Formats: sequence, C-alpha cells, structure tokens
Amino acid sequence: MVYGYMNRILRVDLSLKRFNVQKLDENIIKNYIGGYGIAGKILYDEVPHWSSPYDPENLLIFGTGPITGTQTPTASRYVVVTKSPLSGYFGDANAGGYFGPMMKWSGFDFIVFRGISKDPVYLYVNNGNVEIRSAKDYWGMNARETERALKKDLGDNEIKVAAIGQAGENLVRYAAIMNEEAGRAAARLGVGAVMGSKKLKAVVVKGDMKIPVADPDNLKKVSNEIIKFQMEDPGVKTTRDGGTPSFMTFGWQTGDTPSYNWNDEEYGEYDVNKVAWPGEYEKILKGHRACYFCTVSCRRIMPGYSYGKYTVEDGAEGVEYETLDMFGPMTGIDDIKAIGVANELANLYGIDTISLGATIAFAMEAYEKGIIDKNITDGIDLRFGNAEAFIEMIEKIAFRKGFGNILAEGSRRAGLIIGNGAEKLSMSVKGVEIAAHDPRAFQGGSVHYAATPTGGRHMEGYTVGPEIMGVVRPDVHLISPDEIKKIGPQSLEKKALIVKRQEDFWALLNAMGMCIFTEDVPAYPNEHVYFDIFKYVTGIPLTLEEGMKAGERIFNLKKMFNVKHGATREDDRLPERLYRSPNKRAGGTVAIDSSFLEEYYEVRGWDRKSGIPTEKKLKELDLI
Repeated sequence: MVYGYMNRILRVDLSLKRFNVQKLDENIIKNYIGGYGIAGKILYDEVPHWSSPYDPENLLIFGTGPITGTQTPTASRYVVVTKSPLSGYFGDANAGGYFGPMMKWSGFDFIVFRGISKDPVYLYVNNGNVEIRSAKDYWGMNARETERALKKDLGDNEIKVAAIGQAGENLVRYAAIMNEEAGRAAARLGVGAVMGSKKLKAVVVKGDMKIPVADPDNLKKVSNEIIKFQMEDPGVKTTRDGGTPSFMTFGWQTGDTPSYNWNDEEYGEYDVNKVAWPGEYEKILKGHRACYFCTVSCRRIMPGYSYGKYTVEDGAEGVEYETLDMFGPMTGIDDIKAIGVANELANLYGIDTISLGATIAFAMEAYEKGIIDKNITDGIDLRFGNAEAFIEMIEKIAFRKGFGNILAEGSRRAGLIIGNGAEKLSMSVKGVEIAAHDPRAFQGGSVHYAATPTGGRHMEGYTVGPEIMGVVRPDVHLISPDEIKKIGPQSLEKKALIVKRQEDFWALLNAMGMCIFTEDVPAYPNEHVYFDIFKYVTGIPLTLEEGMKAGERIFNLKKMFNVKHGATREDDRLPERLYRSPNKRAGGTVAIDSSFLEEYYEVRGWDRKSGIPTEKKLKELDLI
C-alpha cells in the first residue's frame, strides 16, 4: 500500500491520441514528495535542452501532492509544470479550488501530456476511465463558457474542469489555466500558453476513489487542532473578512506595495484607500468563499454590476491582493469598479494578472516617456490612470490584436521589440514580471527575486512574513522573532540563510499539496505539525531537517533544469531600477546589489561566481 497517493501517473500523447498508466516509483516519492517535486523530476529527465516551450517534446504536467484531497486543512492545491514560454526555463503554477482533489479522486496523482494534437481536444477522466475527446465546439470560448458548456453537454454538474480561455489559445506568453468557472487560476509562467500550443482546451475530471491514509485518527486530531486555531485566530479572521486585499494598507505603509511601474509615485500621489479593504474595495465585495476543506476562506465574491459596456457577473471571483496592486497602484488606476471589471476579463480570457498588469504598466510608462505614442498603441491614450485604456488593452492582448500582439509577449520581449530604451522599463527577472512585493522594503526579497529559478515569483519563498510581519519559525528560519526584529528588514545580517530556509520550507509545503496560507497568513504556532501531517497521511516519518532537505532538493532540481537549459548567473539579477531608485515609503532604500548574491550562493552550496550548484551539494541531495 502506498499511502497518500493513488500511485498512478497518466501519460497522454496528444500527437498519437494514445495514453498509458504507470505506477509511482517509491524512491521518487521519498525524494520529491509530490506536486512540482515529482513533476519537476519528470520534466528534468524528459524534456531535452534544445526543446522550445511550444515543441511537441515539451511536457505539460498536472500534479497533486500527498496531502491533496485528504481531510487536511487547505488540501486543495494542484500544480502545472512545464518549460515556460515566458522565461524559457522551469515553469510552474498552482491553484486551489476543487479541481486538484477531484483529479486525485478520479484515480491519478499526475497527468503528463506530450505531443501536439492536430485539432482541439479535451481529456475526460472518470474514476480511472480515460478518453481523449474533440473540443472543436469549445475552441474560441472563454474559460467560464467552456466549463459550463462541458457540464451541460456531459449532463453532469459534478465534474471539475481546468480550461484555457482565448489567451491560451492565442499563445499569450503569460496565459493561465482556469478552474472553478474562471475563479481559480494556475496563472504564472505561461502554463496556459503551453496548453494552447498542444491544442488541449480542457482537462475534465470526476471520481470518488478513496485516498489511502496511513493514520486517519491522528490526521483527524491534528486537522481539528488547526481548524480550531483558524476559527479563533484574529489574523485569520481578518483574512476571512477582507481576503488578501486586507494586506493592502499595511503593504502600502511599509513600502511593500509598489506603484507606477515601480517608480514609487513619481507619476502622482495615489490614494490607496480607494482600492483597499477596509475602504472602497467594499464596493465590489459581496462575500467570501472557500476552497476544498479550508476554514481560512480568503476568496472574494463580487456582486453583479455594469461598467460602461462591460458587465461583472453576480458571484464572480473577486480581486486578490496581487491583482489589486497590479491593476491599481501599479497602473495609477484608483477606480475599484474598473479594477473589478479588468479582473473579470482577465479570468475569463485566462491571463496571469500579475504579468498582465505589470506589462501594461510597462507600456504606460513607455507612453508617458514618449517612447511610444498613439500611432503604436492603436490610438489608445495609454497614460497612467486611464482605466478605459487599460481594460481595452486587456482585450487586445487576449486576442493578440494590434499593439496587444506585442504586449502578449510579456514586458521583456515587448521592450526589445519596441526598442529606444523601452527594454529598461521591464520590471522582470528571467523574463517573469515581479510580483507585488517590493524587495526594497525587505532586503531578503532582493536576493530571493533575483535567484529563484522561476523569476519574479513571490510564492517560492518570499520573506515579507519574517522580515516585515514578524511571522518567524524559529526551527525553520534558525532565528528567533526577537532576533529578526532587532536585525530589521533593511539589514543584510543572516538574510541569506533566512531566504534559503524559507524557500526550502515552502518548496516542501507546495510539493505536499498544501496551501501556503496554512503556514503564512494564519501562522499556526507549531511548524512541526506539517511534518506530522505528512507522516499521518503517508506513513513516512519525516523530521524537520529531513523535510527541509527534501524542499532543498526540489529547489535545486528547478535550478538544475535552468542550468541544463542555458541559464547563467546573468539571469540572477533584478531590474536596474531597483538597485538605483529608492523606495520612499520604505525609508528611501534601494535593493541590495549583486555582491550579496554571492553570500546566498555560498549558503546554498552553489559556486560563488557562477551560481551553479556544486558537485558536492548535488551529491549531498542525491541529485547526481
């Protein structure tokens, strides 16, 4: 018996319209846990370095963790792993909702797609039974329309669907994969574009197969303890009431929330109350909902309303913090209803809102500086704060029309296409637009954003929690809350180690299939509980250091994929603006320069000059 897993990988060749099933290898379970650990190992082993993201040889892997679908708080996550069309390196995205648990209950831990179908198709999985079906009738639909049409045509409202919208079909390099009727997104790194390149419109899953659990009694006991904590903790209550937008005011005050394409209000004063919660965000807040087996319930619900020619459907998914900043302060837009409409469109078309907002903000700055004008923007007045122009550009990007065809490439490529200095305005790392947390406000964030294998990502281990919010795990971070408070967010002392440990810990939790909010926002006081959960689910004893080593192995695997596919130290660098332009709200600070990167490399066991993991480190992690 393999506890915690269905012990089955479904492999689908879309070129040949064939599939087969294989079992999980026990060694890969022990070493890579699940999620993007096991999926990353498959990607590393099987995708050749010469393959482009849109080649048949590239894989698109849907994966779950051992915790996914069990009676464990926030056990909702699924991942999608591929070679990214945005960065050209390791790409992954994950999402909550109910698709991940249902995929596992349908009989499979992983679904590995290779090849390219000649015509649009979707995969249908029902309790282990697999069919590749035509999706010709759904091609051209948005993500919500696709899911509803599939439910109607199959006569089954219980199915769960992960689908692309028009952005994925049109190979927008930061297209997302949507589930929960365009309410949840596996958003980053262009996983939706790879899905579109394979002519795969949707993955449909249904099942009621049971996940074997090693110690259900103790799992129930510890889960109830976490649930009790989450129901009573005031921090969780705030997150439940206001969702991630409840962070906006604090982020703004500390300088963590960037604005005007990271120019820190150079283009005008911004009133954050017009978009924050509490504040005018409440104009588009109807309530909240939860993902599978979650008491945090951070998801927002919007009421139905109209805005010009656009309509937000009643009950549509609300705006999250990252989107709120990228569509708000980052572009200078302070009309919360316009932001809600833009969020609705992005979800329907299936676009990563972080890269979308950042790319349009990049274009707005280029417009303000006179690098581009209306002759290039199709007559659109693309200045900061123009909500109508922002919304119109979303549609152009999704369908690759006019100037939208250039912005669909992402800000780095768009800057190179436009030229005349525009490339310097792209706020990206490895071609991936930086998330809405300013590394000038917490110096550990500088090295994390620069060095993390998937570019400007915040969900691989950003250190806002320990550095600014005081969410410190003494046994994980090897530092006490009092110590880190004394050090402060602007000091470099011990930051390399803190960043490294945070990244390894989150790599483990993500691989397990657990939402980071169980660890980050509620800050459950005993970090050892997560290792207990793994043991109760899988039957595999896991000490904290064993778990941290597994997380470190997964993080290094991603790094080695990048090295295999051509990455160098030059890729580990922030945009020049962050090294030179101070963040006034964060005390006039700039990001630490690349000299600190060598200290991080050393802590990681990577070569100080090249940033490549040493042979000694790879042997220690059983990667060679």
